Amino acid sequence: MQKLFSDLEGLRIAMAIEERGRDFYRKAYDNVQKEEHKAVFLLLMNEEIHHYETFNNLFERLQLSKEAHTEDYLFDQEISRYLTVLAEGHVFPGKVQKEINFASIADILETAVQAEKDSVLFYDELARHSKFDNAKAVFTQLKTEEQTHIVKLREIAEGWA
Repeated sequence: MQKLFSDLEGLRIAMAIEERGRDFYRKAYDNVQKEEHKAVFLLLMNEEIHHYETFNNLFERLQLSKEAHTEDYLFDQEISRYLTVLAEGHVFPGKVQKEINFASIADILETAVQAEKDSVLFYDELARHSKFDNAKAVFTQLKTEEQTHIVKLREIAEGWA
């Protein structure tokens, strides 16, 4: 049987995405040589840490809410299936991190841009279907922040390629 999504499940997956993003940018930081590259990846790593903390704080607050654990707050089956597909290792997947050449700024940037695009799509869908207004607001805010990451990464790719 398909597990139905809820805001809590979305937040749990979002936290895992942000952890993988943090690890990805840490590895990029550790492997690039130029200080300007290091500065950008350190900034992005710290933003992923901040996003994780934001999701975690909201998760802890919602976890205490009795209504968050009722069937009224589950997403429907079709949306749950769609979100499962989006979330299944597509945003900063561990397999990709093992295969990427972290010595190549082009490989790092290409992987990072795609992962950020995937996270924007995932957070947008969570915001659209969220049952809690505060979860909807956080997903929307972080979607916007992830969009700025895409722009930063594209600017780096265009300027340093």
